[in-house]
Amino acid sequence: MSFQSKVVRDGDGTAKVTVTVTAQQVDKAIAAEFRSLARQLRFPGFRPGKAPRSVIEGQVGRDYVLGQALEAVVNDSFPLAADAEALRTFGKAEFDDPPELVEGEDYCYTVKVVLRPELTLTSEEVSITMVSKDATEAEIDQQIEGTLERFAQYPAIEDAKATVAEDSFVTFSFESTIDGADYEGSTVEKHLYQLGQNMMPEAFDQGLVGAKAGQQLKIEFPVEDAGTNAEFAGKTMSFDLTIDALNEKKVPEVDDNFATMTGFETIDDMRKEIKSYIESQKAQNWERVRDDRLLQALAERLDGEPLPEMVEARADGMIDEFSRMLEQSNMTLEGYLEQANIDPEQYQTDMEEQASISVCNDLALEALARLKNIEADDATLDEEFEKAAAAELSEDKQSKVTAKTLRERWEKSGMMTRLRDDLSRKKALEWLRDNAEITIEEEEKDS
Repeated sequence: MSFQSKVVRDGDGTAKVTVTVTAQQVDKAIAAEFRSLARQLRFPGFRPGKAPRSVIEGQVGRDYVLGQALEAVVNDSFPLAADAEALRTFGKAEFDDPPELVEGEDYCYTVKVVLRPELTLTSEEVSITMVSKDATEAEIDQQIEGTLERFAQYPAIEDAKATVAEDSFVTFSFESTIDGADYEGSTVEKHLYQLGQNMMPEAFDQGLVGAKAGQQLKIEFPVEDAGTNAEFAGKTMSFDLTIDALNEKKVPEVDDNFATMTGFETIDDMRKEIKSYIESQKAQNWERVRDDRLLQALAERLDGEPLPEMVEARADGMIDEFSRMLEQSNMTLEGYLEQANIDPEQYQTDMEEQASISVCNDLALEALARLKNIEADDATLDEEFEKAAAAELSEDKQSKVTAKTLRERWEKSGMMTRLRDDLSRKKALEWLRDNAEITIEEEEKDS
């Protein structure tokens, strides 16, 4: 499309873009609209697409035709003009009341746009700590301890003088009521239970402490936190309980015999397999965690705040994307929140917090790219289009698309500035990975 553009940047983070479209392009847009209407509408005595302009104007009016052509001229030319001027805009553009198109004349219009803020960094020095990719002996031991739990046995304690302590294992049976009424699950037979695990209210555990095997107890307490059973709150829970046995926990020795029980020949073989598994899991998450921490540290050095509208738009986009994903499973966002017992207002707040982090990360990378003169040059763009063409070919073996074709599509859509920015952020992140101070620690420190 043939046009000329001029930009006047204001000091308030906005700019006015004046675009002049040639008369030739105006005439092409008007002619295209007439052709489109001729195909869409049916005119007596004329084959589809063959009605002359005068007939079309008589039915829909010339003003309608010019209005549709005007919309096409602006929609086609403005993205190209913004791209040509390398404008990094945000939000919706504000169009002045546009003058009417005049066939055979150039068309000039002005648009006011909001520019993405170009914030700065207080420092480019970033340091983070990361856990080693290697599995530690403590991590291997932890995995083995978890496996030991599956083979634990809980025999009864033979000592008749033994009493229940605050961390004991006990087997009990009970019948219980709530305000004197039975409820689902009110009767339990010979249930193995460990005190101190917050599986029952503290008053229940305290009622067991000091008891002996064979002893019958009456435990009562008011329900303070009923969890999902809100109807129980404030009512009295009563247990007629018998201590069937006090139990002790016994786990196997960590030796070759135990390894054989779990499918290995020796304990060394078992530890090697666990080490390999842990390191495989770490490798999957390590780079993502590293990048998250690098971006967080960089964003903390950002001087300034993102526009509230940017955060709101990013949050809306994230919610829309999640909603589309749910639709593929025949579920609505409202239905998901209800099923997951998530408060809609809290969900909105959480999305806005995530959006704020995402926007700040982008602005920080853009600030770093400006500071270090990191740009996506033509070679980088060519490489990206080559990758995209190869990916499309791998999905569709009959694909005829080429890197050149893809580039032309992006250029005609006015998307090259956006692509350059995306690639510049990626290159800035690569610089950060290479230049940040990353300290490797054996174990994660408590925050």
